[in-house]
Order: sequence, then structure tokens, then C-alpha cells
Amino acid sequence: MAVRTKQDAVRILSDTSGDKSFFCHDGCVSKNLHQLAECLAHMTDDSYRHHVTPFKNDFSKWARDVFGDDKLANNLTSCANRTEAVKAITDRIAWLQKKLK
Repeated sequence: MAVRTKQDAVRILSDTSGDKSFFCHDGCVSKNLHQLAECLAHMTDDSYRHHVTPFKNDFSKWARDVFGDDKLANNLTSCANRTEAVKAITDRIAWLQKKLK
């Protein structure tokens, strides 16, 4: 889904409900994109590889299924490592925050 309105940006930047939180392999729990970027920044490469393989990308799936953010989901699919994933998320957060102004 494209971000067309401020309400779309607010929805994507907001917390999810508890059952839609992202539960990382290493125990970190994220309710929003800020928290996911923080988890990614501190997780091990092994934990990242648990969630991202040539056949799946749990972070991309979460962005698409929970927030409806196809742009971020596609960007996360292209990331080769967790550093690139953190950058994709923080860049997207910055863009969404500009939409709110």
C-alpha cells in the first residue's frame, strides 16, 4: 500500500498491538519501526541470518503484513546485511516523519 496521507504515515510509525509485535530470535521484541531498527542494530549476525535467508525475510514480511508498507518491505528484501536493514528502516522513518509535516 502506498503512503498517500498523513494518516498512512501515522499508522506505519505507530505501535502495533501485542500480538502483531515482531519477536526476534534473540528475544528482542519490537512494536514499531523505531524499535525494530534498534533491535537490528544490536542483534548478532547469526540472529539476523535466522530471520533472513535466500528463501525468506521476516522483517520484510512484517513491514508488509503488519504496517502495509510495501516500499519498506521491498527495500528490506534488497538488504544484504543487518546494517543495510537498519539504514533502510531509519531512512523510511525519516521520510514518513517528513510526510507528517
